[in-house]
Amino acid sequence: MNKLIKYLQYNEKESNIYLPNEIFKDLSSELEGSSHIAFAYSYYYFISWLYRYSKYGQFNINIKQIKEVLGYSPNSKEINYIIKKDGVLDQIGYTFSSTDYPIAWAFNDGEIEFTMFSDLDLDLRKILMHQKGRNYKVKVPVKAFWRDKISEEEGILDGTFYDIRNTHHISFDVFLECMNNKELGCTGFYLYGYLKYRCQWYDEYNSSFENIGMSCGVSKNTAEKYLNILLQNGLIQYNENPCRIIKGEYKKEPNTYWIA
Repeated sequence: MNKLIKYLQYNEKESNIYLPNEIFKDLSSELEGSSHIAFAYSYYYFISWLYRYSKYGQFNINIKQIKEVLGYSPNSKEINYIIKKDGVLDQIGYTFSSTDYPIAWAFNDGEIEFTMFSDLDLDLRKILMHQKGRNYKVKVPVKAFWRDKISEEEGILDGTFYDIRNTHHISFDVFLECMNNKELGCTGFYLYGYLKYRCQWYDEYNSSFENIGMSCGVSKNTAEKYLNILLQNGLIQYNENPCRIIKGEYKKEPNTYWIA
């Protein structure tokens, strides 16, 4: 994976990505199995980053490379039902395939603008088609442009590239740290994202492993395992709260978590 990231020429100015808060509910209600939910979350984050910073236009990037970054074999087929044309992410309005893609980006009056492949003159388009192939397609991160079907139909740009209300932010450095750590991977990144979402209003979040698991669509044991690995790697911190008497019985208070 490090070779691909070096190839993509990542720098610290390309770190910011915001995801919609509803993604946790949307994915856990449509997918079964913690690994596939976590993969879908991490995949959506990565393609949002690739699109936002115009990496598709600058480099040849294919789905096999994306799978490798996310810890899967480039020839793995088990997650294809999630990301293929008319797959789960397409069906729930998170992605669609397009032959048009951003070549460059810039801010205009504080709002991002993309120079698209379709904006180029014919000679430049021919050069890119020769490099990438005539059928080169990318996945568009729909929620980055439109938060719902109404705004998409009316052409209102209210997605996470334009309006960061009701979103959570994760730096690309955290994504890289999780993907470079086989113990964390997509599931660790997914649970980090959930805590980032929950901690953003009050800087901390009180919850049990069971409740976190239920909210994310993962088991209690999976939540406990990966939260402990996140703790060991210094990505999150926590306080273990004491027991207190409730109706004559000792009850353990949920842990308090915050982002390191």
